[in-house]
Amino acid sequence: MRRSIPYPPPPEPGWYVEDTMPGDASIPAGGAASHSAHADEVPVTPINGSPYGNEDWDGTVLSPSFIDRQPNHRYVLRNDATGQTVILDRSALLGRKPTKAVPEGVSPQKLDDPTRTISRNHAAVSFDREGRLWIEDYGSLNGTFLIVSGEETQVKGRPVKVTVPCTVRIGDQFFNLEEQR
Repeated sequence: MRRSIPYPPPPEPGWYVEDTMPGDASIPAGGAASHSAHADEVPVTPINGSPYGNEDWDGTVLSPSFIDRQPNHRYVLRNDATGQTVILDRSALLGRKPTKAVPEGVSPQKLDDPTRTISRNHAAVSFDREGRLWIEDYGSLNGTFLIVSGEETQVKGRPVKVTVPCTVRIGDQFFNLEEQR
């Protein structure tokens, strides 16, 4: 007999940064929240509520360091719990509901997430000139982790080279990563 494991309830409104609450005074009249700039950030001036004049823009800007690289390898992400398979043959933005407005050469990849622990724009994968895979967490709430030989390492703050084969944990979803030959 197979028992189904109950999923936790979705988070309350206001948990995610993009959630707005009625009467929220932290959002200025222009609609864009004010952010403090770090020394290494380039300030972006909003136009009509978004940096690119598009009301549907959700705030993710992809780094040019992984755009326009043609990999000479293909990788497969498999989630046995959801049955999902994702082919990685170009740079990709991984998430529960990734933005469609990604630069040319980048693929938005929607990940099945019955537990809602994967952020909208959770992580990005890219290829270096030799075709090796790199992964970068995009400030997700539940993190991105690489599991190699039983050792779990958090991907945080910078791109990390991926050792293949391995398991990639995105939120609480586990993906087996292998090179496709």
